[in-house]
Amino acid sequence: MKAHISLILKFLLTLGLLLITQIATLVFNIPIFSIDGISDFLSILLGATRFGISSTVVFLLPFILLSLFPFKIKQNKYYRKIANFFYICGTNIILILNCIDIGYYKFTYKRISYDFFNYLGVGGDFTELIPQFARDYWHIVILFVALNILFYYLRELIDKKYTPELIISNRKWYIQNTIMFILLGGLFFLGQRGGFQLRPLSIVHANFYTTSQNTALVLNTPFTLYRTWGQKGLEPKHYFSNEKELSSYFNPFYSPNNSKTDTLFNSPLEIGKTNIIVIILESFSEEYLNGYTPFLSSLAKKSIVFNGYANGKRSIDGIPAILSSLPILSDESFITSQYGSNNLPSFASLLKPYNYKTSFFHGGYNGTMGFDAYSKNVGYDDYYGRKEYNNDKDYDGNWGIFDEPFLQYMVKELDHYKEPFTSTVFTLSSHHPYTIPEKHKGRFPKGTMVVHETVGYTDYALKLFFEEAQTKPWFNNTLFIITSDHSAATQEPEYKTLLGQFRIPVIFYHPQLKQEMKINQTLQQADILPTAMGLIKYPKSFVSFGQDAFSSQEKAYILSIGGEYMLMQGDYLCKYIDGMEPKLYNIREDINTKQNIGKKNPQLLNYMTLKTKAIIQQYNNRLIENKLIIDNEEK
Repeated sequence: MKAHISLILKFLLTLGLLLITQIATLVFNIPIFSIDGISDFLSILLGATRFGISSTVVFLLPFILLSLFPFKIKQNKYYRKIANFFYICGTNIILILNCIDIGYYKFTYKRISYDFFNYLGVGGDFTELIPQFARDYWHIVILFVALNILFYYLRELIDKKYTPELIISNRKWYIQNTIMFILLGGLFFLGQRGGFQLRPLSIVHANFYTTSQNTALVLNTPFTLYRTWGQKGLEPKHYFSNEKELSSYFNPFYSPNNSKTDTLFNSPLEIGKTNIIVIILESFSEEYLNGYTPFLSSLAKKSIVFNGYANGKRSIDGIPAILSSLPILSDESFITSQYGSNNLPSFASLLKPYNYKTSFFHGGYNGTMGFDAYSKNVGYDDYYGRKEYNNDKDYDGNWGIFDEPFLQYMVKELDHYKEPFTSTVFTLSSHHPYTIPEKHKGRFPKGTMVVHETVGYTDYALKLFFEEAQTKPWFNNTLFIITSDHSAATQEPEYKTLLGQFRIPVIFYHPQLKQEMKINQTLQQADILPTAMGLIKYPKSFVSFGQDAFSSQEKAYILSIGGEYMLMQGDYLCKYIDGMEPKLYNIREDINTKQNIGKKNPQLLNYMTLKTKAIIQQYNNRLIENKLIIDNEEK
């Protein structure tokens, strides 16, 4: 019996250490979460324990089986060493994974899943960044070491007190151990699947314990990894059997409507005569425009400005949303998924038939997160990365070329292009570890967060870019679209809410714009492509999961977090999870989504639920069937 007591105690020890890292995730990222009192915390802790049991069983399974097998060989010291080896390794893997997410979570707002490994090795920058991350997150390293010391001490204590007894009566021993094998094996199996419910525990079940904003505290990284490991891709959806009914709730075929834009500019924008430059700023929250971006803030006063929202929390999710109107509605990014080679629209592919020269600029390692492959796939002629820049004196030591010299390099390269052209640049200096050139140290306000200084530097680099661009003959014919791949750390309360965490700048600037326009309207990343095409009077239809901001289309914002879909339309937000009851909230009055008003507004809830389902069905099925290009099908 001592062996079984030892097994149970060691299991509980690992589970306890896992829960400590869960609490550490909250402590080190407390501004991100919103705990509503002690009852909410206890509910989260209960859920975390349930999910923790499941993942602990999985990662300690070899140790559990070796400890439970009713064989006399368990008395062999080498057998015990092997079992103990699996125990130590399993526990450390659990701790390493969860400790990594303590620091990584604030960049993605989701637990690490299987797709992390798909883009982990894409590009050559990750291994070089490991020492930097270790230095910046030394407190997490200390936590991991401290947990291992505690683990060693308590493990030794258990081993000393519960050393397995010698086998005296073979028959009695085999009967007892067979019974314990069945009983404990059954309990561990039940713990792994999460209970007696019909389906095993899944990621979406975390929503039972708390709000969407806090589900990461219920989940743990070992669980999300093994639950998403080797995912086969999207499942086809058949919420609607009738194509007409499906399209009535969401029609992805977008036809530009320009009637409301003719008077915005001194002379109307036209396809074939208007260049388009998309500037994607790394990790720029809208909040940063309040004091840290003097140039961008001044440019906004001469621009069309929207209430911008990101469709995800990673660069690899933001790029397809901005450039191809394809939001991330699954756990795996489009670029690294099995659908990454699908045909889909983009600024490049739509404009190339109208004699546009196309280019993509990113100062990082060539291949970082698959940006070069994606840009080629969607029709960009030229890709300019660190390799093409070919001057490492401007290398930041971490990600790539500093923003200032790289943006100047972009202007020079565009001088070689014949108009019209469309080009995209993705900056990088405002990304962790937030490095700026030595010559600019002390020049920009450090602010209250480490990101603020690099935001100021990127803003300065952007200022120099525009100053140089203004000297070029193509400047007055160019529509500049400035946005961000995703938001980052924030301090102001309005940006810490469920949706506020996704707020980003979206600015449309053209030298011929008559006056500034602050449009109090939500514009998601997926809306940028159709809005731009509408402004230049693009004459054809294309597949878009966004809407033209100036069209009469019904405006909506779609977001997916951990299997939960959220659709925002006007003052209302619908939350939908497959197989669960949808919920409705008035976000103007209830920004943190505490009060479900679905029962009071059944018609609105039903409509928004059906619209959400229509978007999901169009998204899943079109990706599966590679039907994101109109030429491939009947409209």
